[in-house]
Parts: sequence; C-alpha cells; structure tokens
Amino acid sequence: MKKIVPFILLLGLCALISGAVYNSIPKTAFVDNQQLFDAFQGRKELETRLEQESNGKQAKIDSLGLQIQAMQQLAQTDEGAKQRLQILLQQYQQMNQEHQGFYQYKSQEYTEAIWKQISQYTREYGAEKGYDYVFGVAGSGSLMYGKAHYDITEDVIKYINSKYAGN
Repeated sequence: MKKIVPFILLLGLCALISGAVYNSIPKTAFVDNQQLFDAFQGRKELETRLEQESNGKQAKIDSLGLQIQAMQQLAQTDEGAKQRLQILLQQYQQMNQEHQGFYQYKSQEYTEAIWKQISQYTREYGAEKGYDYVFGVAGSGSLMYGKAHYDITEDVIKYINSKYAGN
C-alpha cells in the first residue's frame, strides 16, 4: 500500500505534466488558398457582375465594329465615308482600350475585395475553432507541405460561404 500511493502520485504528476505540454503545443492547420478563392461564393457573384458589366461595354464596341465594316465598303468609293471611317476606327480603338483598362481595374478591385473577405472569415474560423495558426498554401513557398489531416480547406470553404450567405 505504501508503494501504491507514491506510484499514484507519480502517475498523476506525469498526467499533469503531459497535459501541460500538450496544451502548450500550438494548434495549427492549413488551407489551400486557390481552392478557397475558387470555391468562395462571393467570388462567383463578383465574377458574374464583372462579366455583365463587361458584356454591356463589349456590345457597344461590337456594334461600332459592325458600323466600321459597313463603312469600309462605302469608303472605297466615297471620300466623306473614308473620313467618317477614320473617326469610327479611332473611336473603336479608344473604346476598346478603355474597356480593357476598365476590365483590368475592376478585376483587380474585385480580387482584392474577395481576398479581404476570405481573410476575415478565415481569421474568424480560426478563432472560433481555437487555432493558433492557419497557414495558407499558395505554392509560393509559404507552406510547401502539410499532412492531409491538418488540411481544413473544405471546412473553411463551408464556413466562409455560410458567413457570406449571412448565416
């Protein structure tokens, strides 16, 4: 009996130390950034909005292109039509350049807004689930490998889309 009490105390002390060591190990996980971006519902909606805006501008450019085609035949025989054709061609180039600039600007603006929202939701997810670190795999060297059981990408995708939907 005298030997059992110190053994139990020693066992309890070991359990206590093990618990303290276990609790001091940071809880970490990682997500695949590209999968998050691709699966985020907010990205899909902004992409659709950008395409709609772009299509409206592209329709005007296409309409002007049709006018140019019609004017090209007339310009072969009519000097006034030749001058109008030059003006239409300049307008066409200008509209095309503006459209490309608009598309690039809006695309960049939307991408930044999407990443800001994904980052915020991922921080919230990490805090709610008790993670000390959630790494992002981007293929740029930030994290090149992680065991599959540390990959929480699917869980985070569900979470961010739920948050985006207002849940």
